[in-house]
Amino acid sequence: MDIVKKYCYQIILSISVMLAGILVSSCGKDPIFIHGDYIYEHEDFTKIDYVNGIIVNWADDIEISEEQRTVILNLIDNMVKVEGGNFLMGAQNSNAQSDNYDLEARDDERPVHEVILNNYYIGRYEITQREWRTVMEYDLDWPEVYGNGDDIPAYNVSRSDAIRFLEKLSAMTRLSFQLPSEAQWEFAARGGNYSHNYRYSGSNYTDNVAWHKNNAGNMPHPVGEKQPNELGLYDMSGNLWEWCLDSYKPYPDTPQDNPVSMGGNLFVLRGGSWTYLPSYCRVTCRDTFEGNAASVSVGFRVSVTVDS
Repeated sequence: MDIVKKYCYQIILSISVMLAGILVSSCGKDPIFIHGDYIYEHEDFTKIDYVNGIIVNWADDIEISEEQRTVILNLIDNMVKVEGGNFLMGAQNSNAQSDNYDLEARDDERPVHEVILNNYYIGRYEITQREWRTVMEYDLDWPEVYGNGDDIPAYNVSRSDAIRFLEKLSAMTRLSFQLPSEAQWEFAARGGNYSHNYRYSGSNYTDNVAWHKNNAGNMPHPVGEKQPNELGLYDMSGNLWEWCLDSYKPYPDTPQDNPVSMGGNLFVLRGGSWTYLPSYCRVTCRDTFEGNAASVSVGFRVSVTVDS
């Protein structure tokens, strides 16, 4: 019976993909994100869209505007598929001859431990104010002095706010959007299976890839202005701290398979920000914040796991 069910599921999935290819709308050119300009016109309503290898099965019990569909499709098109693999997570400052040595590594970045991850998608950019506004249909507190614009990342986002965004996005698309786990975040920031083992996400020089306290001019910057990392991800070092799925806990000293730590009121932040010094932009640096708290230096990016 299980074999029959699996066979039927594969047939249904194949038909869905074919329908997606038929029903997907197209404006005759690839969708492009250039500093807030979303170059993708969703010309006709379709029940199913297929973009970036992901099937979007639009909810029929939620009113979804044309602008929302357009912005969401661009958000999905600007996600990067991260092929799973093994990596050594964390850093240590006690043995220069051993793995993941970093003189600036802090106590909570060790022990260095092996992690196995499956495939997943992660946002190429931090969620922008336009994306937040369009999906949620309201603005957060974005003072002009700290930047207010379509391509500025959404800051002053509590973890609870981010979860509400992800729940609404998931309900609209019938996909399971979530915050990246801490392990997913670090693996992606390192460049995944293409990693060059840089200290920061895409470089050993912070100014190449990160907006931080010494160069940001006291404000966050539009997404995608610095160099990307090996996977084509932007601002994983600097600009805004980013919420992860995990609660803040000490690292284990044994190998982990797709780990997620939950329990408690403190949650993991990663990546550093425009209010912090460059050392906090390292790919292994961890910070923590209460889930209901918000800050002008904190935002998020999305992840999703789909069958592949």
